[in-house]
Amino acid sequence: MILVPYRPDGGRRDQLWTFTHAWLEARHPDYAIYVGASPEGLFNRSAAINAAAVEAGDWDVAVVCDSDTVVPAAQLEEAVATAHRTGLLTSALSKVVELSRESTDLLLSGVDADVTRLKKDRTRTKDDMTQSSVLAVPRSLWDAVGGFDEEFCGWGCEDNAFWLAATVFGGGDPIRVQGSAFHLWHELASKIKLFDPVFRSNFWRLRHYKKAETPTQLAMLRNA
Repeated sequence: MILVPYRPDGGRRDQLWTFTHAWLEARHPDYAIYVGASPEGLFNRSAAINAAAVEAGDWDVAVVCDSDTVVPAAQLEEAVATAHRTGLLTSALSKVVELSRESTDLLLSGVDADVTRLKKDRTRTKDDMTQSSVLAVPRSLWDAVGGFDEEFCGWGCEDNAFWLAATVFGGGDPIRVQGSAFHLWHELASKIKLFDPVFRSNFWRLRHYKKAETPTQLAMLRNA
């Protein structure tokens, strides 16, 4: 099943989710899709993912998928199979191609274009910038970690924290399926700056995650 953190905006993001939803349904018709809502106020991606996981009920492996990102079907299927076989967090990508506005608009217009050949703005390859987007997580690992940490508010650092926690609780580094994810263009919700109090709070909490080396230390951090 697929878990999607999402909040309608009556505009661009709704269009992107319509495209992504159709992409997923066409390529993975046997996967139920659960959309998780954030509480009121600043969007809380962690809370939205956790809400979708609860609504999904009993599952073995779930795919956490952002509403504005797609991957080739074979990569997602391989990630699910790998997560099921190994018990480890598995990313369906090794890099993220950020499509240009022109390319994204072309896709939204209904043109059946090859996403691998479209114009891009940039490609993210650094490890800490590719720990999100499309992740397959086994239920046993999800329960051990405790889902995403809802103390992270807004966007930023919650994905890195989950990756670190999955590494500690899983007893091994997350696995990556080699290949690209394709991020659809939209205006940034806000520019993340070091003096932004929300980002600073997330950043400092992530530092504590980086220092934790055992499940006990992480549990103490999560329960503090």
